[in-house]
Amino acid sequence: MKRTITTIVAIFTSVLSLFSQQNYDTTGNAEYYRKFAFRSFSGENITLPYREAKLCSSANGKSALVIFLHSSSYRGDDNKSQIRGSAIRSIVNYLEHNNIKSIVVAPQCDKNHFWNDSDSKASSAAKHLIDKLIADNPNIDSKRVYIFGSSSGGAGVWRMVSDYPETFAAAMAVASYPRNVYPKNLAKTPFCCVVGTKDKIAKVSSVKPTIKEIHKYGGTTNLIIEKGSDHIATCANAFNDNNLNWIFNNKK
Repeated sequence: MKRTITTIVAIFTSVLSLFSQQNYDTTGNAEYYRKFAFRSFSGENITLPYREAKLCSSANGKSALVIFLHSSSYRGDDNKSQIRGSAIRSIVNYLEHNNIKSIVVAPQCDKNHFWNDSDSKASSAAKHLIDKLIADNPNIDSKRVYIFGSSSGGAGVWRMVSDYPETFAAAMAVASYPRNVYPKNLAKTPFCCVVGTKDKIAKVSSVKPTIKEIHKYGGTTNLIIEKGSDHIATCANAFNDNNLNWIFNNKK
């Protein structure tokens, strides 16, 4: 009987331990999760929780600033969800593998807003956050500010590059389409756009006209059409070494 009770207690303790680990390690990888410090910024009557990771600090030179805008499913205020996805993890892995001194910042949009809202509150707050980061940290190379996003985060990338054409060295929007943007402004930033032929949300036909307009104004684009990829597959596969190489080879 004593042995049975001991066994039950041991199993119960193991289950509690596993549950605790799962709650602590929300990304499934504690080492990855710990790279990101908790931060918060208030602007445009919006509070943006954000996570910040300083990578490859011993590398030479100043740090690149890398901004990642999450998709709509990660909106909220837990300041955790926005770093759970595979996209930002792929970016972090790439930067570390290539020993690129960088600061990765992932703000979290609340559930009442989107990155590309017509009132620009979320995107404007994100821009003020970028400005503050650069102003407060002389170690950031203002000529190497990069922005990434997928799905609604990608729509936010389109919007921010259009609204702030002098800010970014390069941009990458995945599984998203432009809305309320100015191609003449977009043309000032090298722009990588990844869309899937089976994506019913961000269709290839919704992107091509703007790409054509960007070229008209002398802009540089890298349009990648993933054959047979739906929305989810496009988001999952876009952040590969080839596409990231193209982005990080640019600077202002």
